[in-house]
Amino acid sequence: MGVVDFHIHPVIRVSSILAEMDRAGVEYGVLLGLDLSTDPLKRRSVREKLRKRFYSSSWLAYRPELWRIFPTGGSVEDAVRRFFEMLRESYPEAKVSNREVAELAELSGGRLVAFGSVNVGMGSRYVREKLREIDELNLKGIKVLPTLQFFNPARDKAFKLVLEYCEKNRRMLVYHTGCDPGPFEIPDLAEDANPRHLMEVLEEYTPTVVLTHMGSYSAIAPGIWFYEALDVMRKFDFVYADIAAVTGFILKRKVVSEIRNTVGFDRVLFGSDYPVLVGSNIAREVLAVREAPSLTPAEKEMILELNARKLLGL
Repeated sequence: MGVVDFHIHPVIRVSSILAEMDRAGVEYGVLLGLDLSTDPLKRRSVREKLRKRFYSSSWLAYRPELWRIFPTGGSVEDAVRRFFEMLRESYPEAKVSNREVAELAELSGGRLVAFGSVNVGMGSRYVREKLREIDELNLKGIKVLPTLQFFNPARDKAFKLVLEYCEKNRRMLVYHTGCDPGPFEIPDLAEDANPRHLMEVLEEYTPTVVLTHMGSYSAIAPGIWFYEALDVMRKFDFVYADIAAVTGFILKRKVVSEIRNTVGFDRVLFGSDYPVLVGSNIAREVLAVREAPSLTPAEKEMILELNARKLLGL
């Protein structure tokens, strides 16, 4: 059985990524670009949304350890800025721009597929410019993150530009769902990445969409929006999901049964989240699927290889 990893971050050298793929028996991988900026925090509407959600969050009462994320006397946006700076410091070798991921894919001998990223929170003019860049580079798809890009898919017009582009140009949309590290471990701050917010816009636009983490990533509440992700997948047959960073939850017998009895496994993709998943690597994530007693051999093959090959045309 071969393996296709649909969720790799180019934040270390490409030679290290390829070496880890070899160790794990992965034939192909998807490199996900990342277009981030704190500039959207300059908008009052963004700051007010974060503050309102932060100060009304009940999670801070139930999980007081979350307070350590926030600097004493600082605002929620200060914590977000600090988190972005920490990301830059943690991965000094990161090559995540659209042009960089395209170049890395070229260096991989055909083993890595480049997906770009568009920061929806930067507004429509910026989004149009980035979409032209993605078209010029002929990237296979686009990654967006409602959390780290500060947008709501149901309300932000710039997001509709991305959907329209993907539908018209047959590009895949890789869409972050679930919480995110740092301040966005507080579910209220990550609420825009709840899959339910996609319901309305996907009535209008129908590109192939991949929900990363199957709505389930959360350090404090694993599986947080799993059922919302299932609802979206049940309603729209062009919506897929990857299981990056959530194999510990997704491979539980009860959860596997829920997937099997609602949408099946022909739209579920393997992803490792390498190398940002602390304490794991691609090989361990592959092994978790291969040895999962809850999955049939046919389901394992679909998850690890067949579904991704079909989507990517491999």
